[in-house]
Amino acid sequence: MVKLVLDADGAIKLARAGVLKHLAGFAKCFMPKQTYQEVLRGKEKMYDDAFIIEELAENKEINVIDVKAEERIGLGPGESAAFVLFQKLKADAIVSDDRKFLAFLEEEEIAFLTPTHAIVLLAIKKAVSKEEALKSLDKIRHLVREQNYDEAIGMIGGE
Repeated sequence: MVKLVLDADGAIKLARAGVLKHLAGFAKCFMPKQTYQEVLRGKEKMYDDAFIIEELAENKEINVIDVKAEERIGLGPGESAAFVLFQKLKADAIVSDDRKFLAFLEEEEIAFLTPTHAIVLLAIKKAVSKEEALKSLDKIRHLVREQNYDEAIGMIGGE
């Protein structure tokens, strides 16, 4: 089974898109405890995504793991922990949409998926229908880079 490490940005956007549960069913999903705590702060502001992620973690659909991570220049504690967890688990990819983190991952030649590409993967693997994937992309269109959105729509076969 595919192993994915989620950072806060990636998990939040996939929760808002309504497909995080599908991703957790398709792949073994992991999240550093530091990232999870960052996400849970959204509950104070009543963000739905925080409650969705909490439920998935409580149901063990997302595995929350405590890792020791030294902060890296330009990366926050959550991203640093995601990187360490990725290495520890020998995961297949990191799911993120944080530009600085993605640039770091690219430089380190670490596989990653943006939330839009994760939705494309779910559609290609038939974990969600084409229609559901397009609706999911539409829900986060205002949160993701236009280029990523357009590319994902094209890959799924939307307009």
